[in-house]
Amino acid sequence: MGVVSVSDAARARKERAAAEEELRSLMARELHDRVAQTLTAMLVDVEKFKAQQVAWDDVLLEMDAIQSSTREVLTSLRQLLYDLRGESPVGESFAAAVGDLLARFTEKTRIEAAVVVQREWPALLTPAAALNLYRIVEEALANVRMHSGATSVSVRLEAPKDGQLAVVIDDNGRGVEGDLHRPGLGTVGMKERALLLGGQLSISSQNGGGTTVRAAFPKRFVVPAAHPEPKLKLIPQGA
Repeated sequence: MGVVSVSDAARARKERAAAEEELRSLMARELHDRVAQTLTAMLVDVEKFKAQQVAWDDVLLEMDAIQSSTREVLTSLRQLLYDLRGESPVGESFAAAVGDLLARFTEKTRIEAAVVVQREWPALLTPAAALNLYRIVEEALANVRMHSGATSVSVRLEAPKDGQLAVVIDDNGRGVEGDLHRPGLGTVGMKERALLLGGQLSISSQNGGGTTVRAAFPKRFVVPAAHPEPKLKLIPQGA
């Protein structure tokens, strides 16, 4: 029977504590980005609605919007459970997932949205990279919806020649006044996700000139394309 040394037991406890802390941080980020943001947006919309003089038809439309947002929260909670089981919500194509996200964003907000993918953008990212970048885009879109007053937004998937990849979110809104990195804009969570990828996040804005969020990260998170299997050469019988 093997003997476990005191140092081995201490190391195991330390590793377990680190894993638990990482899980708590992950849960906090996910709950903030996927649940708290939606609930905050719902409260903002309700407060704006209360200040308006509306007809009954408008009340019904607002109720429909609240129902939609409630379903969104429930979907996010279910998806979080899937994530904890190790299932990725993004799927195989990050670009396609962003396109679907923008389509839902436009349908819900009536803000024009488009995704632009450079030819050099990789076909496949690691699940961790795809998930964290997807959440960054979601957070940036939440800011566009709640704070910018924008009429259009674009997401560019870029592959510059500096050994990195970049996701850039631009809007044509009023810009951000004051501190660009205040917690209310969700920048802490976005920065943490960029750092998890060994990258960095920057935000630039001009009063009346829109806002740009750029997340750059190294290409090591690209999944290499599978090598095609060699074709068998058929040799006619009797050859």
